[in-house]
Amino acid sequence: MFLDRSSALDLLILGKIAKLWKRNFNRKMKFYEKIIRPILFLLDPETAHIFTFKMLAIFDRVAFLNKLLASFFNFSDPSLKQKVFGLNFENPIGLAAGMDKKADLTLTWSAFNFGFAECGSITYQPQPGNTRPRLWRLPQDQAILVHHGLGNLGAQASAKKLAQAKNRFKRNNILSLSIAKSNEVSMEEAAEDYTKSFQLLAEYADFITINLSCPNVKNFCGLQNKTLLEPILIKITNINTHQKPLCLKIGNDLTKNELDDIIFLVKKYNLAGIIATNSAKDRSRFNFKSKNKDKPGGVSGKPIAQRANEIIAYLYKHSENKFKIIGLGGVFTDTDAYKKIKAGATLVQLATGFIYGGPASIKNINQELVKLLQADKLTHINQAIGLEANNYHLF
Repeated sequence: MFLDRSSALDLLILGKIAKLWKRNFNRKMKFYEKIIRPILFLLDPETAHIFTFKMLAIFDRVAFLNKLLASFFNFSDPSLKQKVFGLNFENPIGLAAGMDKKADLTLTWSAFNFGFAECGSITYQPQPGNTRPRLWRLPQDQAILVHHGLGNLGAQASAKKLAQAKNRFKRNNILSLSIAKSNEVSMEEAAEDYTKSFQLLAEYADFITINLSCPNVKNFCGLQNKTLLEPILIKITNINTHQKPLCLKIGNDLTKNELDDIIFLVKKYNLAGIIATNSAKDRSRFNFKSKNKDKPGGVSGKPIAQRANEIIAYLYKHSENKFKIIGLGGVFTDTDAYKKIKAGATLVQLATGFIYGGPASIKNINQELVKLLQADKLTHINQAIGLEANNYHLF
């Protein structure tokens, strides 16, 4: 197979970048932080995102380049491997939904050492999302304001794309797909809308996440209400004949009573887990320093970490070991991930932390997690789960 001039040029550029990266990586220089990130941060966040995904697309199309990428960034250790939801996770660190909304790089994320990746959220109806600009960095606060509005290809087009990826070459990590309510669908019709997406997408995912929290879509977070949530769970569990593991993704602003309702339903319908937490809508507890602090959208990143940990610990203490928790919110480092695990999370996700930390950050987190386990005289990551849950108090 011959490459056209454009593809050959892309390969040449990527080859030079790979050589540069390997040289700097081996010398333990912060190549991304010092060179790549400052350039990307000169661009509008969504423009930088599109450019980066275009550059990475070749690793999703060409198997040997995918393996080359993995040779730079992969790290494995027996102490990090777990069987969760009946699935074998290479490590506990996953990519959160929102990064790969259109499932463009499902084969690439494992090359960056993610133990699992979640694509979406995907709605049954295709929708453009909110008008641009709809992403703002808050670098002084290590955060991002997300006002995307659930723009995606829709379930049918996403299923077609996932089928094509499945036929290219073998995926090396666990894949979750996040499904959400279409914006034009009423709250009362949400159950049917989620069901249609589930029917189209379930076969391409190792587990499915039902996203109940999108702060930048009007009234969407109301789906966390017991009265609206239960019909969704009834419909999806009834058609889930292959017993695909199901998780709920919840927000950062929930009260104890709201969490209690969710815990009750998760147990009642035997769901596999809860992802805690999505971005925050309530900004009253934050004191941002960055210039774009007044822009609209949900808050993602460091500022939401503490509240997320408190919710994780609350869920863990009330789980009775009947469901697992995937910790999300403000994970940038190995210490951040370890705090969530000690609060009660079995697995951990990040997205904003990956943008700030760069391609080597996942390998670094996994390597350092092993050292943290050794420092605590633990032999496996599952021994750390919930060790410090009692240190957190939810108010």
